[in-house]
Amino acid sequence: MSDQPDVGPKAAFVAAVYMLAIGGVFALERVGAPDRLVAALGPVAALIGVAALGVLTRAKTLLDFLVARRAVPSAYAGLALAAPIGGFALAFNGAAADSARLPWRGLAAGVVLAALIVAPRFRATHASAMSDVFATRFPNLFTRVGFAITLLVCGLALAASGLGYAALTVRNSLGIEPDAALAICVAVLVASLAPGGLRGLVWTDAASAGAGFATVGLLAALSARAGSDVAGRIETAFDELGQLPGPSLLHEIAAAAAVASLFAFVSPALAAASAGAARRAGAIALLVLALGGVAAAALGDTPPRGASDSALAALIVCLPALALARAGLYGAARAFGLDLARAQKRLSVLASRRMALARGGVLLGACAAAAIARISPHPSAPLYLALGFWLAFATPSLLLSVLPGRNAAPAGVALTVSVAASLLGRLLGFGDPVYGPDLLVGCLGAGLAGFAVGFGLFVLTPPAKPAPPLPDPFVELPGV
Repeated sequence: MSDQPDVGPKAAFVAAVYMLAIGGVFALERVGAPDRLVAALGPVAALIGVAALGVLTRAKTLLDFLVARRAVPSAYAGLALAAPIGGFALAFNGAAADSARLPWRGLAAGVVLAALIVAPRFRATHASAMSDVFATRFPNLFTRVGFAITLLVCGLALAASGLGYAALTVRNSLGIEPDAALAICVAVLVASLAPGGLRGLVWTDAASAGAGFATVGLLAALSARAGSDVAGRIETAFDELGQLPGPSLLHEIAAAAAVASLFAFVSPALAAASAGAARRAGAIALLVLALGGVAAAALGDTPPRGASDSALAALIVCLPALALARAGLYGAARAFGLDLARAQKRLSVLASRRMALARGGVLLGACAAAAIARISPHPSAPLYLALGFWLAFATPSLLLSVLPGRNAAPAGVALTVSVAASLLGRLLGFGDPVYGPDLLVGCLGAGLAGFAVGFGLFVLTPPAKPAPPLPDPFVELPGV
């Protein structure tokens, strides 16, 4: 069942591209090449490597496209999870002018919950995407449409944020126009996701995390070799982090709830062999992120010493930004494919048609995300929109999905109440919608109202259909 012999040489090829690019950066700088050429090689290598691996991991069967044949080892799934989380952290680093107001403690707690609890929980349901969870658990036209819209909005917002950061990096490194940089990043995004679906997403994200982590470590090692006080920088960075005042506890709780339930951090776990393997992948992702954070702290705010440092820094930013864009785009593309329309009959759907629809969704979604990124005042602007929308309208039903039965009524009522509470909060002028943490608090209130009413309806009405444990339909499935 494993696809390792197939993917291994391709991943090794892309790793060789990255290594040659890094070597080429230093070689060009040493022979006196123009600084712009040296600085451009980093992001160019990242874009070529990601696009090449996406094309090389093209899915030939529905099992590969939807769940990567449930054959991705925990170590690689963990790397694949670390990449979009890294892009998420980079985006939030610029999400507020005053970093003291950023609910970073809540964001960190949400990431831990997502990696160790939420993602393994949904892997245990044998789903192939979050849209699969909604459709099979709440088989109703109203809920399908409502959750499809929610997934589409949130997915495109996340994709726009990732695209915006990647395009900004490419523009600064290559010295080209913003629209040209955005077009290049859109082409790479489509090439890295459309051919392979979840298979391509996992392996390109794993390669991105590995290359990014290795590059951060290399820069930290070079900084130490140059005589910098690396230990002092790490100590200072963690002291400053611990003394950062941060917003109120309510803001932190809202941020944690939004991040913990976010669909973007579930996809890599769905390619693991089991829920236990998904949990190990989450632990590996957290370890990689912790080590990467230490290496980043060792660099501190030191300005680049030359064009080679600029090239490697651009590579470090570009890779996770594209991973965040892939995570959002994958969720959006699956929302309006066949998942929310016929997921409960997924094995009767023609495989070629299903993959064609999803690939078309990737292409259209990438263009829509690019349009959003182009009009956004800052690449981080769509992030709070995605988190707030998801927290208010999707998280209540995700909580209801762990309850027994397949009755769609509680989820439909929860969605309706959440929408009504959100509109009422806006009419009453609650909070500051421009300030992201306030927006999350308002969305948390709307989500809690929806969940309370939906849970009450669930208690008062028996489940419409029993929901016995089912075998994984995506493992050893013949004929697809």
